[in-house]
Amino acid sequence: MTSSLRLAKTLLCTVVSCSAAGPAFAVVTGTRDLKSTMIRDDDLFPRPAAVRKQVRFWRKIFYEYPSTTVVVHDAFDPDRVVEIIDYSPSEKNKNSFTVPRKNRDEVTTRNLKQYLSAAEHFAKEGEAAIQRGEAEKRLFEAYRSSPAALQRLYKGEVKLRAQSGLADDFIFASKNAQVHLPTMEKIFLRYGVPTILTRLPFVESMFNLRARSKVGASGIWQFMPQTARHYIFVNNLIDERNSPEKSTKAAAQFLANNYRMLGSWPLAITAYNHGVVGMAKAVKKLGTKDIGSIVETYTSPSFGFASRSFYSEFLAAADSYDRLYRQKKIPKADPTIATSSVILQHPISVAQLVQNTTLSKEILASLNPCLLDTALSAGFQRPLPAFYEIKVPKRQAKAIKLGIRTFQAKRYARR
Repeated sequence: MTSSLRLAKTLLCTVVSCSAAGPAFAVVTGTRDLKSTMIRDDDLFPRPAAVRKQVRFWRKIFYEYPSTTVVVHDAFDPDRVVEIIDYSPSEKNKNSFTVPRKNRDEVTTRNLKQYLSAAEHFAKEGEAAIQRGEAEKRLFEAYRSSPAALQRLYKGEVKLRAQSGLADDFIFASKNAQVHLPTMEKIFLRYGVPTILTRLPFVESMFNLRARSKVGASGIWQFMPQTARHYIFVNNLIDERNSPEKSTKAAAQFLANNYRMLGSWPLAITAYNHGVVGMAKAVKKLGTKDIGSIVETYTSPSFGFASRSFYSEFLAAADSYDRLYRQKKIPKADPTIATSSVILQHPISVAQLVQNTTLSKEILASLNPCLLDTALSAGFQRPLPAFYEIKVPKRQAKAIKLGIRTFQAKRYARR
């Protein structure tokens, strides 16, 4: 599973080589064979010290810092913040414009390079480097509160990165999530998966239905094609990764399989990003399934910041959504068309559906984002497969089913 399209808007991650809510009770998946049992949420989703530290950081990103803010921080000690860069209009000139994204990235990169250079100075000169300039002073202030952190700075072992805030994006994503979460939670209950895991799309896509990554991941769950094909249709006509409901069924099965193989929800969640094989290697190497130990001590070229933070991001996203919901800060979702499912008993093309029912191509496309242009354009004559499920306006469902049956009967009669 990729997180490269994650709308967390990570600007840059550079290695310096020189060197929440109280416990609740619910019927949730609690055993390896996925039987439902009464188990505390904090037993299923533990928060050891290393995880709590990451969760604190991501809660600030999701809830406090807007997208006009960039946080320069330590990758291994995320709430050790070096600088908070504010790109919003100044207080003195409230009519000024927000710094354009291109310029913002340039400024952020320049600032980050200054801190990387300052870190090199500390690695070579120790505390004396503080005399060099403002960047060194800021860096020293960020690390001086912890002797262990300060030693990492002097040894050239720190990793710095820049992270954009997401608070305003998160509120918008929460508005979109309101539309889909009730159905998603029902699906997860059906598959015996804890419903809290329906918050993972905040991390993967910010509930952006049109999310696409450079490496081919798609939809709110950001499935790669080869993974998705085990569970749903992904071909040159249909891509069910783009359907929130169908991709959620795939995600429930995928997460359940991760859990069966790893025996722990923190590991299963992290495997969504890092892969089951990768997490199994981590467990074998360290001899533990403790997520805190893995986050804190596991090293692997592929286990970078995204994988190391994934479980904590999920917890922080769930906390932030719950907080916004309780505080009634989530805007009301836009009205949606009530829909019904229609199972196509025989192959039928979009053209034939439009010609023989009350459906229009536009309505069919809007209610079925998994239908690709190849199914909807170029004459849209290629048939959708038998037993394929489409969504239609609920008020038209009976008429549409009748139209399809009548068309199929006429076609059979002509044989």
